Amino acid sequence: MSEPTITRAEVRRCIDNRGPGLRFPPAVERAFETYRRRHQARVTLATIGPTLLIYNLFLIVDFLLLPQTFLIALVAHLLVVTPAILLAGWLVRREPGLILRESLTATIPLAMVAQILFVYALNSGPSADQYQFLVLPVLIYACVNQRLDFRFAAATTALIVAAYLAVLLPHANTVATQLVGLTIMPCVAYLGIAASYRMEWDTRYAFLRRLQDRLKREEAELAARHDPLTGLANRYALERRIESLQTGLHGSDLSVAALMIDVDHFKAFNDHHGHPEGDACLQRIAGALYARLRNDSDLAVRIGGEEFLVLLHGAGLADAVRISERIRRAVEGFGIRHAERHDHDVVTVSIGAMAGSLARFRVDQLIDGADSALYAAKDAGRNRVWPPFDDADANAPGRTRHAPA
Repeated sequence: MSEPTITRAEVRRCIDNRGPGLRFPPAVERAFETYRRRHQARVTLATIGPTLLIYNLFLIVDFLLLPQTFLIALVAHLLVVTPAILLAGWLVRREPGLILRESLTATIPLAMVAQILFVYALNSGPSADQYQFLVLPVLIYACVNQRLDFRFAAATTALIVAAYLAVLLPHANTVATQLVGLTIMPCVAYLGIAASYRMEWDTRYAFLRRLQDRLKREEAELAARHDPLTGLANRYALERRIESLQTGLHGSDLSVAALMIDVDHFKAFNDHHGHPEGDACLQRIAGALYARLRNDSDLAVRIGGEEFLVLLHGAGLADAVRISERIRRAVEGFGIRHAERHDHDVVTVSIGAMAGSLARFRVDQLIDGADSALYAAKDAGRNRVWPPFDDADANAPGRTRHAPA
């Protein structure tokens, strides 16, 4: 399942509106569950060994307090509970869904408690009354170490307390033992549940902070690679793409095409119609460029001002010229009025194209060649593609993409 899309504003609202409740809005809750599933798998892997070691050291208590049932306890420890814990841990490491994962995690302390109460029920006397208190550290382990979802922690605690009292009350050797159990167990259960709630609240808050920081970094990285006005890539992203092509594909037969695009007489348009109209014009042209990209390997860049560059991955010169002509016609078709032009009454673009294999050209040489072709297009009268385009190919089918947000 892919991680849901979350905005930094949503996370900020979650942080600002944090109350005693533990649930997040659905999208954030799903992201938290994804994080928790992976985290719990790692924690289980790290703690399963120490858990088994400490639990099986309880056999020393069996040997000292209840030697008459030591062999039964040994079998229960090594042949029943330990394999059950290993199986539950293995399944949790496979990152199952919430209900199965938490149920498996809760199985570990529940199996321990079942073994302790079973052995306790087989014995009587003062030693047995001391033995039953082994349930207490297991309850603390369930609430604190296991880091169960609070709802499952509460249910697990309730099951442990109910099982403990169900065995203790009819079986205790003295009334004093019953009273001590009735006093201590609810107190430990309350402290365990309170700790579980507090830890989950803190875990969720820390998750929000980490998520906020991550989204902030991603936004900064995105801003560093994109032009804020048009949403196209910027010079920094272009440099990274050139570096990637030169490093990864240098010497290959892959053909790369470069298109240099310039808005004809844009300064006059901007001066006459104003900067807001100029910005809107550039945004529409950027949308036309982006819509003609064929896939994610192609790149549209705002070089600066009214100049743009398109890199076409795996395109020859014929492809480059066809796409250039589609861009030129699209911009002219917008019909954006240009009151300061004497040769045309709408905004147009001039485009220069060059293509070649990376075995013969560096990417910067292709860009320089496209720039020279752009000057040739301007010298030939603007609103045209250079090299010249065969009108018969203008209507060739091509994919388009939605403009950038």
